[in-house]
Parts: sequence; C-alpha cells; structure tokens
Amino acid sequence: MSGIDFQGETEQSLVAALRQGRQEMLGKLYDAYAPLLLGVISRIVPDTEVAEQVLQETFVAIWTRIGVYDASKERLLTWGLAIARGIALEAVKTGRYSSSVNPANETNLQQNKILPLQQGHVSKENLCSLAPLEKRALELLYLKGRTYAEAAGELSMTEAALKEVLKSAFTHLKADKSA
Repeated sequence: MSGIDFQGETEQSLVAALRQGRQEMLGKLYDAYAPLLLGVISRIVPDTEVAEQVLQETFVAIWTRIGVYDASKERLLTWGLAIARGIALEAVKTGRYSSSVNPANETNLQQNKILPLQQGHVSKENLCSLAPLEKRALELLYLKGRTYAEAAGELSMTEAALKEVLKSAFTHLKADKSA
C-alpha cells in the first residue's frame, strides 16, 4: 500500500523493530495506521470515545502480539485491521467501555445510524426496504458480530440458507442505493 508513510521505514523493518521492543516504532506504526484502524472501528462502534478506547487497546494488542504476526500470511495492516475489528465487536457485545453518550439522547441517535438499530429504535431513514429476515441476518452478522454458524442457529436455518438470505439482502440494498 503506497499511501502509508512509515517515516522512512519499510513494513519489514518496522515489524523487526517492534519485535525487538523498540517503542518509538510503535509511534510510527500509530501515525501510519491509526486513521485507517479508527475508520474501521468507528463503523462498528458508534460512540467516538469508545472507538478511541478500542483503538488504544488495538495498538496495545499489536504491541503485545507482534511475536505471533506472520508476514508470509498477511500484511501488517490486514493483521491490525483484524485485531481492531475483533476488539470493536467485543466492545459492542460486552459494553465494557464507559462512555458519556446517553443512548436516550435523540441527538446521538440521529448522528449514529447504527445505534437505533441496536436498540430497536428504527426509522425509515435508517433502513431500506429489506425483508424482516434480511434485516435480522444483517443485524446479527454485522452489528452484533455473530459468526455464520451462530447467526444461522439463531435464525433456525442452515449456513447455506443464511448465505442466500444475505445475497438477497445485498441485492435489495444495491437496488435501493441506485434508486
């Protein structure tokens, strides 16, 4: 990825330095990856304060787990994004981070389109014309972080049937977007 600036370092030299425990390289990694990681985290965690806490935990996890990173399997950014996504989904699922956001505050509900869906406050602006099963499948997989097997079990269907429901949902979403 040519748009990432490691301030004169290559990805390989950065990984090697992190494995040696050189904390200044974590700063370079943060400068390069924080905006990308925060973008992914913010799509999962609607609250800004919580998203920043998840970002911080993500970099702590990268620092502590750098020894298990395998450059032959994936890029460092891909690995970091996977860590960020996992921590963000866990934060939403468990609610372990504190936040000053009051979910009952209508202003916050207007700003965060995901929050109304998670709390059952759904308006026409927040959802397109999806079938109830399609909405539920998307909610389980993308908002609640369920695996295919977990979501299929909750919906009392096979994973293959769930994939067909998702294909249909994405077709409807694409049609609504182009309309």
